[in-house]
Amino acid sequence: MQGAGTVFSKRVPARRRHKININSLNALIEALQERYPINRVFISKAKKDNRIDNVIRLCRQNKVVFQMVPQETILRKAGPGNQGVFAEVSPIRFYTLEEILQSIDKELILILDSINDTGNMGAIIRSAVAAEVDGIIVSQRHSAPINETVLKTSAGSVLKAKIVQSKNLTNTVNLLKENGFWVVGTVMEKEKNSIAYYDYDFTVKTAVIVGSEHKGISPLLKKNADQLVFIPHSPNVESLNVSSAAAVILFEALRQRR
Repeated sequence: MQGAGTVFSKRVPARRRHKININSLNALIEALQERYPINRVFISKAKKDNRIDNVIRLCRQNKVVFQMVPQETILRKAGPGNQGVFAEVSPIRFYTLEEILQSIDKELILILDSINDTGNMGAIIRSAVAAEVDGIIVSQRHSAPINETVLKTSAGSVLKAKIVQSKNLTNTVNLLKENGFWVVGTVMEKEKNSIAYYDYDFTVKTAVIVGSEHKGISPLLKKNADQLVFIPHSPNVESLNVSSAAAVILFEALRQRR
């Protein structure tokens, strides 16, 4: 089904799909019903249509983030001719945590806490795929969208990644612990009870948490981590870029396992 100004087809294979902007109510409802991987949905506060209630219901049912915004926001994102909605379909399909746990191979999972830059997101995903992680868990509400920019910066690696959107990272961490994972939180500098990343035994089932470049991982996730690790570096720099830090730690895990 196609809406005005919309290129949308449910026949497009998931692994070949590029960014698709949806600004038609009927097309959006169909996408939600077909459970397409949608990053976010924006709905105009000024739009009066009984289909809006259906969109909201489907978003809640599918755990898709939606936001009520002024009509000017929709116009800026979707351009003229929109029907009061705007959504971006991800170039990939998302997995559930249960699917990841059922197909564990390397026993290594990466958790991304509030990575807001699409360039960093793409670079981290590329490193994670190269380091053979089983899955990548991202915060549903506080992360950069998995869009065409991420597809490009990951050099296509995002199409090979198994990505889970988590509504609550703390609950996800607890579930991983219940499944035998040790949770490692990364910190920007040496702290009490932290160790150098190369002193941690990555041969055990491990979930690594990396946080935003400016704030690091959240205090609650840090508290719930079984071990904190840091990367020793020259005092001439304040900290490493988050994508660089993730690569250093993931490739140390790969080295130890090999």
